[in-house]
Amino acid sequence: MGELSLIKLIRKKFPKTRKEILIGIGDDAMVFKNGMVVSTDSFVEGVHFDLRYFSFYALGYRTMAASLSDLAAMAAKPISALISLYLPKVIKKNEVIQLYNGFKDICKDFEVDISGGDIIESPYWGITITVIGYVKKPLLRSGAKPGQSLYVTNYLGLAETGRIVMKEGLPEKLFPVAVRRHLFPKPRIFEASKIKPYTTACIDTSDGLSTDTYHIGEESKVKIIIDGDKLPIHSEVKKLCAIKKIDRFKFILSSGEDFELLFTTCKLPKITGLKIFNIGRVLKGKGIYLSLNGKIKRLHPSGYEHLR
Repeated sequence: MGELSLIKLIRKKFPKTRKEILIGIGDDAMVFKNGMVVSTDSFVEGVHFDLRYFSFYALGYRTMAASLSDLAAMAAKPISALISLYLPKVIKKNEVIQLYNGFKDICKDFEVDISGGDIIESPYWGITITVIGYVKKPLLRSGAKPGQSLYVTNYLGLAETGRIVMKEGLPEKLFPVAVRRHLFPKPRIFEASKIKPYTTACIDTSDGLSTDTYHIGEESKVKIIIDGDKLPIHSEVKKLCAIKKIDRFKFILSSGEDFELLFTTCKLPKITGLKIFNIGRVLKGKGIYLSLNGKIKRLHPSGYEHLR
């Protein structure tokens, strides 16, 4: 049983029963009726990060950015974070200091307090971050309607490009944007506030375009066609795909952790200062599809999935 199937099982077994809860399992974060938003993420050495090339500063920055991205997907304003550490028995004081310097710098950018957490001994490095925010009316995955368009902020596939470059020791100077996107992603808190008045459904691109589009389609009960000819592909992504002989469209559809916003809207005006691409359309029906070179084919979620 993969991650997606397991979540469906848990969601079915534990439906929302408390009147104080507006949104439970099934979105980027849970939402209380009073507007408080809560999300939690865990990161484990060897699965989510590689200490052979990650500095502890970058580790702190990146894990907090990934956690705050869930609040961005709901258009929530961040308030605080709780950090739990799983630490090997032998650690250096400076490692933890640098880790918290990474947490501190991104939290300062978004006015987030570090308000607590836990520390336990572990056979490996691990981090669990719970973030808390507020939003009067959250963006959800379930609001897409037939006739609307699918948009994404910025380029996709850069974070995965950076990960491959660093893991395989490719020349980093040829991929400066991708390497930085992998190590120091930016949660789209500001962008979410700008697109919110026009947005009907939203998710962050943590698992890959095909999987995240699937989530919107499933929750909104609609069919979504991704227009391959409109997909934004950065020159560094093209360069890696050429070197590795990878199909660039398959790569974009499966590459996650860019933490961009994938959203639907009826009509989006030009928003100064934001890079936004129209990449698809919403129709009646079910499933996700790719339109490319005049042909349309059914897609299945191909992004990262734990336990698959």
